[in-house]
Amino acid sequence: MIKWTMINIYLLLMFLIIKNNNNNNNYNNITKYNKDMDLYSIQSPYIKNMNIIKRGYHTSLNNKLIIVQKDNKNNNKNNLEMDNFYKWLVGFTDGDGSFYIKLNDKKYLRFFYGFRMHIDDKACLEKIRNMLNMPSNFEETTKTIMLVNSQKKWLYSNIVTIFDKYPCLTIKYYSYYKWKMAMINNLNGMSYNNKDLLNIKNTINNYEVMPNLKIPYDKMNDYWILGFIEAEGSFDTSPKRNICGFNVSQHKRSINTLKAIKSYVLNNWKPIDNTPLLIKNKLLKDWDSSIKLTKPDKNGVIKLEFNRMDFLYYVILPKLYSLKWYSRKEIDFQLWKTTMEIYMKGLHNTTKGSNLLKLINNNINKKRYYSNYNIPKNIIDDVLNMNTIYNYKLPYRMNSDIQRLNSMNNNNTKFINVGVFVYDLNNTLIMTFTGYRPAATYFNCSKHEIAKYIKNGNVFMNKYILKNILLD
Repeated sequence: MIKWTMINIYLLLMFLIIKNNNNNNNYNNITKYNKDMDLYSIQSPYIKNMNIIKRGYHTSLNNKLIIVQKDNKNNNKNNLEMDNFYKWLVGFTDGDGSFYIKLNDKKYLRFFYGFRMHIDDKACLEKIRNMLNMPSNFEETTKTIMLVNSQKKWLYSNIVTIFDKYPCLTIKYYSYYKWKMAMINNLNGMSYNNKDLLNIKNTINNYEVMPNLKIPYDKMNDYWILGFIEAEGSFDTSPKRNICGFNVSQHKRSINTLKAIKSYVLNNWKPIDNTPLLIKNKLLKDWDSSIKLTKPDKNGVIKLEFNRMDFLYYVILPKLYSLKWYSRKEIDFQLWKTTMEIYMKGLHNTTKGSNLLKLINNNINKKRYYSNYNIPKNIIDDVLNMNTIYNYKLPYRMNSDIQRLNSMNNNNTKFINVGVFVYDLNNTLIMTFTGYRPAATYFNCSKHEIAKYIKNGNVFMNKYILKNILLD
């Protein structure tokens, strides 16, 4: 009884002294993120001269789909790297990990923590095992691989320490709590009858919400989100609509987790400094509606959807690119990033760009499980180095509308500037329209009046200058 009291006091003290450590790095200063990492400059007219962290390892886009580990002169991982990994691990566990209990032949409880994944994810599990110094072996089949540990003392000294500091943020939070408390009781020699043992085993993962505990959503952080994305996220392409998408899915019982992710992203992730002014202003104007939560499907699954191209390109993509990934989901992200570049530059309107998009679409996400992945890097480079068609100063949807109007009025594919561009008296572009009619509707006048002011160059409504071309 004395030991049990001391353990509880110890846990209570640990809980009280752990600080809230979201570690949301200065997003506009990400080049100073880690001195051991290389800098990489995205060669794009959309993100000019933006220095982004190139992670400590990369995926080579070749036939063998090899993940290459970068040599690190300092084998002693620094505290920041380990803390970020622990946060990532908790997010990844919230999506794909398990805490569970089994009864052995002598009716003793055995405690397990680990993962069962597709065999293609072996490199990820190897990374987890190495980072944790986990004394476990892999169990493999032709399609799956499992990494688990059942050594109570190791679990208590390592996994409990990590998950108490960086807690789960789905309803797995309750599973972990019940699993941990049962382990503490077991380590302290608490005895159970057979009925109690079965009850403990069966209630660990019953999705029961414990009214005396609240999931600490205020502990949300960038690396937890990344880990959760690598487990539950999906990078989508939509060739019919010429857009990219990104979503994170969960059962409706974890709807509050998705709401917490949405709130965290909108409050902490911002457009990069290089975002063109017109696009940035539109992003900020529509900021709160940039992420949408779907209704549950027939299986009770809901999605957190990110579908606005400019928001994805200037907010989500650079943030995710600045973080260190650990699973093969990074390859999907890189392919998705390439797709995004093609669309944002308007290169999907070319034969080479269109063909590359088809190739990517046949190799991304689940299509990559058993397919012979074959996208040579030189094909990607050849397309991305083509002359840009779209105007990088304009929102993606406006570029698309202009291109469509141009196609309707002209059989060739040469890009010309059409539409209405509204400037203030200092020649600063403040809004754009795809044609005279939408401009007239906005200003509550006739399209002929819009055309007149464009032609004569006079000041419109005492404060605007209207143009049908985009000024440099």
